[in-house]
Amino acid sequence: METKRHLTTDLEEYNVIRSYNVVLSHEDWTLLTDKYDEEDLRVLMKIRTPSFEKMEENIIAEAYVRDPLILNELINIIKSNNRVTRVKIIENVRTKNELRALILLSAKLRGGISELLMNKGAYYIFERISNGLEKWSLVIDDKIFREIILPTLKEYTYSLKIIEKDDGNLVSVKNLLTSKEFEIIYKAYKMGYFDWPKKVDLKELSEELGISKAATLQALRRAMGKLIRNYVDNLV
Repeated sequence: METKRHLTTDLEEYNVIRSYNVVLSHEDWTLLTDKYDEEDLRVLMKIRTPSFEKMEENIIAEAYVRDPLILNELINIIKSNNRVTRVKIIENVRTKNELRALILLSAKLRGGISELLMNKGAYYIFERISNGLEKWSLVIDDKIFREIILPTLKEYTYSLKIIEKDDGNLVSVKNLLTSKEFEIIYKAYKMGYFDWPKKVDLKELSEELGISKAATLQALRRAMGKLIRNYVDNLV
């Protein structure tokens, strides 16, 4: 019983997940988009896949431009950045008012904002770029954001604006998840399963919990799904 009481008390400190919009500029290729209006150029980072071995991330991005010349300029801007290792246009689609380009790019994680967010266990990350600004939407433990991420962002950015979304999508994990899901996701969080790179793998986590890897993974996915759905539903 003493262990349970201690766990419950300890959980109170880490049971709030908040969603934030973070608007920033820093030393990256995105800064060079400041010479274009948002109507002329905007980029959405759609899919991010980190490579642990190479310390890189592969990104699928959508660029929307008014003029094909701006697309060429954008590609050159991206290529000029020393963190970027590959850039390739996968397809172009012309609409009535603009050109949409699907871009594959690879970039070193070191020094990027995404590295910081992944390392500290952000549950959901989405990035939009325009006017020289990166606009990040994320869901993250509130204590981690305020005490670790925010001070780091203040140190390494030229401009920074934080918008805490308070339109009903403040989540109490204990209210949203079952007690078992809460226990498992909390244990995963404390052991560093969500850190990047991971401090423990699925096998180590499941052994600590005393359940199978399949059951652990299923519970984690179910819990994460609830958290992300709650966030996305409140975006509308």
